[in-house]
Amino acid sequence: MCSLLVIASAGLRSIVHLALFLSLILLARAGSAADSITSPLTITLRPAARDSHQVVPYVDITLSYSAPVAAAQPFLKIPIVTSNVETIAKTIEALTVQDVNGEVVVAVKDDTETGAAIPYRHWISSRATKGTLTVHYRAPISNLAAPRGAAPPLELRSDNGAFSGAGETFLVLPETDSSQPAFQPIEIHWNLSDMAEGAIGISSLGKGDVTVPVSEGSRSSPSSPSSPLHSLQSSFFMAGKVELYPQTPPKNGFFSAWHGTPPLDLRQLMSSEEKLYAFYGNFFKRPPTGPYGIFLRENPVNAGGGMSLEGSFIATFGPKTQLDPLKITLAHEMLHTFVDGIDKPEGLLSSWFSEGMAVYYARLLLLRAGQITPAQFLDDLNTTAARYYTDVFIGTPNAEIPARFWADTRIRVLPYDRGSMYFAVVDGEVRAASSGKRTLDDLLLAMLERRQQKLLVDQDAWIDLVGKELGAKGKAEFQAMLSGATMLPESAGFGPCFTRTTKMLRRYQLGFEPKVLVEPKRIVRGLIPGSAAERAGVRNGDEITRPVPQDVLQGQQDGVLTLDLLRDGKPLEISYVPRGEAVEAYQWMRVGNLPDSACSF
Repeated sequence: MCSLLVIASAGLRSIVHLALFLSLILLARAGSAADSITSPLTITLRPAARDSHQVVPYVDITLSYSAPVAAAQPFLKIPIVTSNVETIAKTIEALTVQDVNGEVVVAVKDDTETGAAIPYRHWISSRATKGTLTVHYRAPISNLAAPRGAAPPLELRSDNGAFSGAGETFLVLPETDSSQPAFQPIEIHWNLSDMAEGAIGISSLGKGDVTVPVSEGSRSSPSSPSSPLHSLQSSFFMAGKVELYPQTPPKNGFFSAWHGTPPLDLRQLMSSEEKLYAFYGNFFKRPPTGPYGIFLRENPVNAGGGMSLEGSFIATFGPKTQLDPLKITLAHEMLHTFVDGIDKPEGLLSSWFSEGMAVYYARLLLLRAGQITPAQFLDDLNTTAARYYTDVFIGTPNAEIPARFWADTRIRVLPYDRGSMYFAVVDGEVRAASSGKRTLDDLLLAMLERRQQKLLVDQDAWIDLVGKELGAKGKAEFQAMLSGATMLPESAGFGPCFTRTTKMLRRYQLGFEPKVLVEPKRIVRGLIPGSAAERAGVRNGDEITRPVPQDVLQGQQDGVLTLDLLRDGKPLEISYVPRGEAVEAYQWMRVGNLPDSACSF
């Protein structure tokens, strides 16, 4: 009240002056906010020339953006380890920071690795900054085998005159939080002047230089929040002697890029994958809203694996990669793009949903699309079933999986195998309860509809859905699955052409302590007397010098494991079939005289 009386007594001129003053303040604030919100983040990648071994030894990276930094404030970060992959955080070279006043001295602080969250390396400013920041550093490419054992193919790697890697493994990015304005737009620039003529730069965001507005958000899961910086971390980058399909990738829709020497015709395979992408889009009612890329490269250790990323995924091949398993892998990773995971609980606790759905639907939708035969469907189903029903840890509760996930392959595969069998059980029960009018498709599409409506897609939402379909039995069955109960679909649970049977199969047995394979120095211990490993000549104290892939091997009853060892300073190679006791396991077999066209369900 007093302020109003003072203003009134000041006269009309004072009021006009005050109004003008306040307007200028508001405009200044609005302009400042707009400037910060629309301030671009520019990232320039300059790969080095390939060496005599056709390897690109490093990538020089420059970031430029405007955001004030206070003294002693962390303002840059990169994961130290992500998905069991070591990034360049501890090998990064020549990082410098400049602002309008010159060099900004920085200090480094690393998070403690606890396993509960992703540890980051942070860069802390020694003083307050002003104006545009320019960050430059070199990302070395070592091509070292994964030092922590099993891991997805995300690290920087180079061969045949090209390099590739996921953003989270080599991009140092601004450290922001939800209270700070986002960068808009993000600009990706390629400087390929040091590479051979004809070099191509491409990422999940598109071919060549691209500008990505914030509004694009998360392209792999439109309703889940994803910051532009997270999109960069979860994008894949590739440059150099790169093959493309199609030769001119579309602005919206399917493309593929690869480097290396694949053992099969990837161009023909990618034509097939383009059709599958369209099939998925129709089934899930998801038209393309941005570029969608399949990236492929050679994996010298664990060929055939892959991982879903933002609007793309990475898959790998090796000299012995076969077409059928690779098609299943590609279908699996592509499915993640359309289905994604659930919001709560986060991470590996909910991998029963994301990975189980991907295993179940990858082979089923390939069958429905006519891209695999019933025989190929059956082979993949029985591989999963063999791995699951012979797993000595089949009863491990879901709550125990995250802590043991990377340490033991027999734990790591449980969300995939158990989850897929659980969904087969649910599908059969929903069909029976509705007299064939409803299927698992209806539940999955209902979950995805929640995403479109921007509702929470969590475990409770799933429990509510199965409760409505199957009553108390459905809810109890879900809790039993989480507790480790064996999931066994009905005999006809995989369509009219197959029936359940049993077969004596042998359990996977490495033959020594599995944790050895994820330790920095892999020294054999806990050798099991009488095991295949011992009979082949493995001894306690042997050093394993090369990472050992196991996840796929578990489903191959006659698969051979080869260890590269060092004993008394001398190299040694030992191969054996890592199997132990025989147990009765469930399998499926073809029955009846129905034509292949009638086998889909």
